[in-house]
Amino acid sequence: MKKFSPKNICFSMMVLGISLVHSQNPFKPRFQKELNGDVTILANNITNRVDYSNSSNVPYYNHTSSALLNDDFTMEYIDIDGDESTFSSSSAELFLDTNSPKKIVYAGLYWSGTYKYNTGDQPKEDKFVAIDAGRASVSTVKIKYPNQAQYKSVTGTVIFDGLNSAEYKDFAPYVVYADITDDVVGMSNPSGVYTLADIRATQGMLRGGIASGWQIFIVYEDSSKPMKSIITYDGFSDVSSSSVSLNFNGFKTVAQGQVKVQIAAAALDGDYKVPGDKVSIKTPKSKNFIPVTNKLRKPDNFFNSSITIENKHQVNRYPDSKNTLGFDSCLTTVANENNAVFDNNSSEATLKIESDSDKCFLFFASLIVDESIPTAEPIAQKPASMTNKEMLERYDIKKVQQMKEIYADLFQTTSAKNLTSKAQTFSNKKGEVKKELIEVLTLNITGQEKGFYVVTSAFVDPSNAKPYSTLLTLKDVKNQTFVNKINNYTYVYLERFDQLEDAISFYASKANGMYSEKLYIVSVNTVITGITDMD
Repeated sequence: MKKFSPKNICFSMMVLGISLVHSQNPFKPRFQKELNGDVTILANNITNRVDYSNSSNVPYYNHTSSALLNDDFTMEYIDIDGDESTFSSSSAELFLDTNSPKKIVYAGLYWSGTYKYNTGDQPKEDKFVAIDAGRASVSTVKIKYPNQAQYKSVTGTVIFDGLNSAEYKDFAPYVVYADITDDVVGMSNPSGVYTLADIRATQGMLRGGIASGWQIFIVYEDSSKPMKSIITYDGFSDVSSSSVSLNFNGFKTVAQGQVKVQIAAAALDGDYKVPGDKVSIKTPKSKNFIPVTNKLRKPDNFFNSSITIENKHQVNRYPDSKNTLGFDSCLTTVANENNAVFDNNSSEATLKIESDSDKCFLFFASLIVDESIPTAEPIAQKPASMTNKEMLERYDIKKVQQMKEIYADLFQTTSAKNLTSKAQTFSNKKGEVKKELIEVLTLNITGQEKGFYVVTSAFVDPSNAKPYSTLLTLKDVKNQTFVNKINNYTYVYLERFDQLEDAISFYASKANGMYSEKLYIVSVNTVITGITDMD
């Protein structure tokens, strides 16, 4: 949406102790819980562009500098269900892996849109008129749950309706919330496709542009996951020249090791090509506000018309537009290298949302904090009569390999607190690594046997090291683990050597032909001097 001149807005909020100043609709805590488990989101937009070659059901993938804005398009309802009784519909899939038991404890549904009237047009520049001036209630929608043939009507609570505000009546943004936990918990299997229908927005053209969509925020218990503190709140605020500050307390980060914190947020009408909107966070450790960003969300354009989980667009949606033309939903980890933002035993933080150019409407935000690291659950033992190949067929290899890929990047950074020197390089002129540079990571770990360890991977979460180690064993690859006690990272290694030359030879041979993927050499409690080239 192109920026207008809003009134100054600001507020601050304390979870479990709220103070508010000047807001369209004050943000309030909606859900707060500590549990061993996790969260996820599923979302989609409900209006999309139509042009000479594309209907509204055709995804809009353009997330480049040539992308147009929702202001520039004629917009119509997405309606993918083939059901004549609905006028709008889109879907997204919830996937919960079956590697450990899960129990959903909360499902919060939000829907939002710009809706002044049913249909509008722009006969000339800066002039907008109603074609169908009618406007129906926004408080009731339909939802079709996984493996169900029929829709169920859901009536929610209207958090905000701009039609009743002189400041917002030209485009009339609204937000509605419904707790659908009982419905989701009542299903035998909550995983699958969720379809939302009959969400309302203006069609055609509207001053400021047309945007709309929905989000479901899911919280579930899982004993294999860390203890988390999960706080959500909702309201409505125009993020423009005045910032929104949300103050969190009532949590406590892990006592030692790497601290992990995520945020989730949803907003209406953040434009892809209009920079200026920012999300930042401050703690007593950081002292200053630090931008929240990832590969898909820039520090000066956080709300950019996309639906993302971490560094990926949520793909299991229909349609799966990368550019959702004014609707944003995200779940992302706060970058916290060396615990520079959230330190151990942190218990408060301030999230700030602001914009000096783009105009968007924030209506949902959440902070998800790891408070402990769980003890790894035992992996099922292989029966004596079962071969390794048969056990592998029953093992979730794909997920375990993905876990290794996620945590292998620990070797590409200097995030370990006890990294005593930068990675040193050695050129080995023997055999297959003649021209390869070998990085040696140096660690000092009290009580760990000194030597040169040939490592396959490292894990932030110790509970993930066990299944990966088991997978290697099932593949007849001998392995062991050690823990860096300062940050609690768990390293899976194949062999330890007293001499660097022997470690390099083992590395060069790909563990004597037993391991084909990336290996690393980690020097533990040793001093490397005077070696620049190995003949």
